[in-house]
Amino acid sequence: MKKLPHIVLTNVSDFESIFNNFKKDVSIIKNEKDQTNTIIRFEEIFLNQLKNIILIKTIVIENTNQSQTYYIMAMKKNNQITIRLNPLTDPKNKTDAVKISLTKIAKQYKKIDPAISIGKTNLEQYLL
Repeated sequence: MKKLPHIVLTNVSDFESIFNNFKKDVSIIKNEKDQTNTIIRFEEIFLNQLKNIILIKTIVIENTNQSQTYYIMAMKKNNQITIRLNPLTDPKNKTDAVKISLTKIAKQYKKIDPAISIGKTNLEQYLL
């Protein structure tokens, strides 16, 4: 069984500030090789009542006609956050763009709180 894409952030002090400072974002990744663009769009963000799970509605459009909508889940446990795909909306096709969307969330969290470090992940090549 393949491991699901995930990133663990450590040294998280204020989970709610990450929710409050989240930026809706649209990224366009140009692929020079085949002249295509990939669009990654973060639309809505939700914080549950217990304030330990954030869901981020994400849309990825690849090859101008292939679009996937799913939620990225950030779960807080102690001083760690695990960023992964929400199992209920898990995209069938885990493309590079889907994996990049997870790393973009991790990078945004690190920008909001520079004390955060990246722990265990199976997305190293997308974090560069």
